[in-house]
Amino acid sequence: MKAAVFMGPGKSLEVQEIDIPKLADDEILVKVANCGVCGTDIHASKEGPFMVPLNTVFGHEFSGEIVELGSEVDENSFHVGERVTSLPFFKGQNIGLSSVTGAYAEYLKVIPDQVVKIPDEIDDLNAALVEPLAVGLHAVKMAGNIAQQNILIIGAGPIGLACATWCKFFGARNIVISEMSPARIDMAKKLGFDQIVDPKDVDNQFEQIAGGPPDIQVECVGAPGIMQQCIERAPKRGFILGVGLCDHPDTIVPLIAFGKELTIRWAVAYDKEDWEFTMDMMVAQRIDASAMITNVVSLAELPAIFDALHTPSDQCKVIIDLSR
Repeated sequence: MKAAVFMGPGKSLEVQEIDIPKLADDEILVKVANCGVCGTDIHASKEGPFMVPLNTVFGHEFSGEIVELGSEVDENSFHVGERVTSLPFFKGQNIGLSSVTGAYAEYLKVIPDQVVKIPDEIDDLNAALVEPLAVGLHAVKMAGNIAQQNILIIGAGPIGLACATWCKFFGARNIVISEMSPARIDMAKKLGFDQIVDPKDVDNQFEQIAGGPPDIQVECVGAPGIMQQCIERAPKRGFILGVGLCDHPDTIVPLIAFGKELTIRWAVAYDKEDWEFTMDMMVAQRIDASAMITNVVSLAELPAIFDALHTPSDQCKVIIDLSR
């Protein structure tokens, strides 16, 4: 099968012929339809503590079709031809971020208890958005009661926009997004978010919009220094949620957070119920993130755009179409 293979930091992915994964008796083989490119994949391709081994095949935001069942898989629960996605957890490893082949490939294997069936109302392209939307849902749930709260979202990448989408869903009073990229600002506006502030003047502009500091801050960038800015900006007993992946040492001043009695919490990944709820709301047409998709590319086109995503310009969510 064809797959885009990680060749090392600073090198382009390389499309190669590799073996189709061999199934154990309790595994399912899926033919990939679509796969999103995640910021985690970009992080994992760089020098640093999160870099994956050479020859890794990335990809964990996917949709596809079952083409083979292991001999121990319950045929009453799954059958060949069903459209599915899956949480990327595989026997103690992560699909696409370990030796388990990811969905930058024509086929991958999954385990039954992580599989989520795709309803007919959701096409393969939008099904590849379930994973990042579930990340946003899980994060927003960890922030507690969102209703009537004034929210600051830092960063309008796919996860920031997913968090903003769920904050709107749960009834936030004001959802203000800090972003400097014109392309990402446009994307936020397409999704219905018009309250945008300049990262260089967040405090003043937020107060002009909401009448005071943010009740909840959702940090979706992960750059050093931003968490301290959140601490300084927060009101008494404010809440700060770290969602962005910061893979460098950072410094905060705990005394400021201590004096304000702040709650600081981090959120990562999701639970299966987050995927199922996301799909239910997509079917009910209460959640629609299709506007986040800015590029649909073939596997052959992937290496070039993967390189471009190291310094993103107009891309938001890039989806690989494995049928091309």
